[in-house]
Amino acid sequence: MGSSCRIVTPHADLTHRGVEIVGELERLWSRFRADSEVSELNRAAGRLCVVSALTFELIERAEQARSATAGAFNPLLLDQLVGLGYDRTWDEVERDGPVTAACANPGSGEPIELFADVYAVRLPEGTRFDPGGLGKGLAGDLVAATLLAEGAVSVQVELGGDVRVAGSPWIDDRWRVCVADTDHGVSEAAIVSLADGGVATSSVVRRRWRRGTADVHHLVDPMTGRSAVTDLDAVTAVAPTLWWAEVVAKVALMAGAAGGRSILDRYDVSGVLVPAGAQPCYEPIARRGVAA
Repeated sequence: MGSSCRIVTPHADLTHRGVEIVGELERLWSRFRADSEVSELNRAAGRLCVVSALTFELIERAEQARSATAGAFNPLLLDQLVGLGYDRTWDEVERDGPVTAACANPGSGEPIELFADVYAVRLPEGTRFDPGGLGKGLAGDLVAATLLAEGAVSVQVELGGDVRVAGSPWIDDRWRVCVADTDHGVSEAAIVSLADGGVATSSVVRRRWRRGTADVHHLVDPMTGRSAVTDLDAVTAVAPTLWWAEVVAKVALMAGAAGGRSILDRYDVSGVLVPAGAQPCYEPIARRGVAA
């Protein structure tokens, strides 16, 4: 999924099982694989496409997130992202290239049609789906749930710096997750204490590149089809599931410092806001019994 993966359980066989699950989800969901189900679905936009149960759950969660955020989260922005130059894996993206024929149109407001009885999906015609961070978050949730069901007493899954914890904490009765801000040289911006759930960070600092004279990043604003303009560098969100933490962190980051706090309030989610700047201050916001 274009990121590092780390799975920790007290059981070696289940740890290997978790890695297998992540590999399978990569094969199903990667937009960089022509043979993935997501790529097949994108080629079939406008037509009904039958997918696996796992891919159906991914699309269902994405549509749920779009609806819950009134379109502030939009999973149908792949054309816009590719138009900005993110047309291959991050390690292969040209960091300083010429202006491309960017698709700077607002994201489609049409819903994705879902037919649960047969695991069928229809994307709006002329759109393409991008699993993005939600896919990474859901992968963490699925790995944690599967390993617990198969006998793990505790699970920690890290995907690209995002963390899903479940089961019995290693020490005391709560998990403690360190939120680092390595982009600004801070090893411990906050400590999150939670009984179970996901911790996700969305940032506009790392995945940046240039196209012509423009400085662009991977976080696309559905209203403009361009890289979002925000006065925040990053947002970390803490939620009962990692996929939802991913969604809220992204939406709050695009909303900026003033709107970001309102987003966390609206969804009753704990988090950490990182204002832009070389020496940012941190504003931990704790709710739901989560200490940040």
